[in-house]
Amino acid sequence: MDIVQFSALVESLYEAAVAPMGWQGISTRIATAFNAGSCALQIRDTAAPQTAITSFTDNYDAKSLSDYENYFHARDPYVEAGLKAGIGIPLLSHEVITERDFLKSELYYDFGKRIGVCHLVGAMLPINASSIGGIGIHRAHDRPVFSPEDKQNFGLLLPHLIRALQMHHRLNGIDRQRQIGFEALEALGIGVVAVNEFGKVLFANRVASALLQTGQGITISQGHLRAEIAARNPPLQKAMQDAGRMRRGTSISAGGLIALPRRMGEPLSLLICPAPADALGGDLDGTTAIIFVNNPDSERSPSHAALMSQFGLTPAEAKLAAGLLDGDQLEEYASRSGVSLHTVKTQLKQVFAKTGCTRQAEFIRLALSNPVLRLCRSY
Repeated sequence: MDIVQFSALVESLYEAAVAPMGWQGISTRIATAFNAGSCALQIRDTAAPQTAITSFTDNYDAKSLSDYENYFHARDPYVEAGLKAGIGIPLLSHEVITERDFLKSELYYDFGKRIGVCHLVGAMLPINASSIGGIGIHRAHDRPVFSPEDKQNFGLLLPHLIRALQMHHRLNGIDRQRQIGFEALEALGIGVVAVNEFGKVLFANRVASALLQTGQGITISQGHLRAEIAARNPPLQKAMQDAGRMRRGTSISAGGLIALPRRMGEPLSLLICPAPADALGGDLDGTTAIIFVNNPDSERSPSHAALMSQFGLTPAEAKLAAGLLDGDQLEEYASRSGVSLHTVKTQLKQVFAKTGCTRQAEFIRLALSNPVLRLCRSY
């Protein structure tokens, strides 16, 4: 491998590190660079006997992947030797096991022979506290063994491979955390909007998007957050700007609570909070404020299923409980539900018995003070 090939291979490693699916093709590049027909990159869980092949050449079909991950990963002499030699130490196959013994092994006879895996240059790779990697570059039995020069070239590539792999896993972990964060924001029963200090909307969850489309209380004008009533724009803009200045360390004022009157209905409540640096990542790195929006019109009681699960209520009792949380009086609920007032009062006694409450107000306070129940809205 000349310097041009080596440089191109190193460049492809770092490109793969920052690409979500970048490692899928990296094994083919490595195999080609070492004049080999096979290459596989595996990840091993240090706390459990689990292994996954995450990058591989075309000789690994579905059966080969399944066989290795479910059985042969625990019977691979190259992995055993790599762990004994030390993480990050390059090895040739004949330094691990004689060719004669390997050809007699279960790994070769039932696995490697079929896909052309015999001679090897490889190493175990450090990733993080919970996982280690392993890479094997292979040639079939009828091909030449890897030479000391191949091992030397692999040793030069190894530090770059380790760094790129660690970067890839770290970035993937961050992406997963961000995705979980976005899913959590979407699940909230209140609106969430991410803005920069000029009020440009960078993200709005499902609840906020629905509210912004109505234009009641707040709206979007040319991509920026605006109050429906123009007189309320200055305090809204100031709160967003203060959040941006605080993140830069040029202000001690930090957003705050703002009420936005509407032409129809009760005012909206907005809580404006400075966002930590790079809070949401990706295209949202410019976020300086997270705004929580409560719309009185969108208030819903917890779902019947949530009330049944939390308090052990029957379907009929949960339906009554939801009605109380929505503000129904017993007489109104009985009339709307088509049941007698006597039946409703009997159901209410059961609700009280199961929740430990003695009054409607006490039950309502109990249910609405539970933040998890409030997430389980009925829609």
